[in-house]
Amino acid sequence: MTLVRILALGAGSLAVAMVGIAAAAQERKRTAPEIFAATCVYCHDSGGWGTRTLAQRLPAGEAALLRRKDLPAALTRLAVRRGIGSMPPLTPTDLTDEELDRLARWLDEAN
Repeated sequence: MTLVRILALGAGSLAVAMVGIAAAAQERKRTAPEIFAATCVYCHDSGGWGTRTLAQRLPAGEAALLRRKDLPAALTRLAVRRGIGSMPPLTPTDLTDEELDRLARWLDEAN
């Protein structure tokens, strides 16, 4: 195998790796609604466990996170990282700090 061919194969492998890295970086740039749908909706949709649990403590109609009128971003960040009630904490591996900030701001602004 010639040196040129070896270098060409190495460059091809590097290109494939770079495409994979770029795809992974793009994947982590999900929008807040996408993050909510992928991470939160299972418990916090209209009939989810989290919504039913919150309905026991909050005024009528405010248990669903997307309808809350008092959901400051700081509270969302705290609840997600530390857990609250029956909700387990989510680590930065589950949800990056950037994604959590994006989600928390969206929930705060949407309400």
